[in-house]
Amino acid sequence: MSYIGHPIEAHTSGFTQAHDLVQRILNALSAPRAPAPQPASAPDCIAFQAAMQAHNLPCPRVAALFNSACAMAGVRALHSAAEARRYLRDGAVYPLLFVPVSEDGGAETFSAIAYEKNADAAVLGNGAPIALSDVVRLLELPCARGYLLQELPSPHRLGGLRVTVAMSAHGPHIVHAAWKLAGADDDIALPLWKASSRLVLAGAALFPFIERQHWDIALSARGPLAMGMRAQPAQAL
Repeated sequence: MSYIGHPIEAHTSGFTQAHDLVQRILNALSAPRAPAPQPASAPDCIAFQAAMQAHNLPCPRVAALFNSACAMAGVRALHSAAEARRYLRDGAVYPLLFVPVSEDGGAETFSAIAYEKNADAAVLGNGAPIALSDVVRLLELPCARGYLLQELPSPHRLGGLRVTVAMSAHGPHIVHAAWKLAGADDDIALPLWKASSRLVLAGAALFPFIERQHWDIALSARGPLAMGMRAQPAQAL
């Protein structure tokens, strides 16, 4: 689940929404989860980024990596809460997307579009302020196995693309593509579709052991960017 662009209810203050986000995630983690059938596992976010970069496939730039057992070449490592707070105050270039290394345990992706010095708070993608101490609480969730702090592409009016790929003996092929924005039914412009489909098929071929792949593609000034890939059982398509 993502909290990049939810609308703000008029009757709820921004600080209440930010607090609710923190509490909702922390409370959800304590609830037992029924085991679900799993296909071949998708790579975690660090392995995904490494695969994209190794094959020169466009993906978001990673600015920093928080509290991860792994390192990324050329990426600043943040090893403590104090380091993270200093970086978010003084070193970060906003907007940022915060992506958990592992999404299996309930940690969530969220964004911050600015830092407000007077309040020592970040501004979430929905416009709600959240204290940096609460941001760091989210980053420290053990189930996340660390967080990537990466560029947040300017949103496309239709929210980017979600593309489903099936693997066969002949390689990957696209079985479905749609705008991520609910209810959007505009046609995908041909030049944009050519670039996006080339990216998805090239990326999918790197993971031939995953029979069904769901790719999230952002549309930026640099062209399509591979934001991530998830594996799901075939019957869920």
